[in-house]
Amino acid sequence: MQTTHNIKIIRLHSGEDIIATYAETDDEVTLNNPMHIIFKRIPTGQTVMMMMPWLPVEIIKENSALIYSSDILTIIEPKDDLIEYYGEVVLEAQRRMESKIPFVESDDIDDDEEEDYDPEELMELLKEKKKGNIH
Repeated sequence: MQTTHNIKIIRLHSGEDIIATYAETDDEVTLNNPMHIIFKRIPTGQTVMMMMPWLPVEIIKENSALIYSSDILTIIEPKDDLIEYYGEVVLEAQRRMESKIPFVESDDIDDDEEEDYDPEELMELLKEKKKGNIH
């Protein structure tokens, strides 16, 4: 029973792409600090990559998930710059896990209030990212 520890991109049978520290034992895989990778096409025609916690980090003790090897379609080696970016996002997720998030009663939520993203705001966020102001 050999165990390996390293960062991989895991494509699940569900179609989700997850980047995580990957540890395999027999027919189970542990994903530590799993992040969901999403690609979005913006109105300019460019495609941007977004990374967000795969698990609800604000309400869990450990950012770790155990899945079956049979749930995995393929495993891919990420580029070094993606590994570096992943590390930054994991640190931010860890900070969020440590912070307290207020619980809101369902009666307090306005169902008509939806968050729409303005393409100009998204472009501004991308510019800020390039400047190093956000991750």
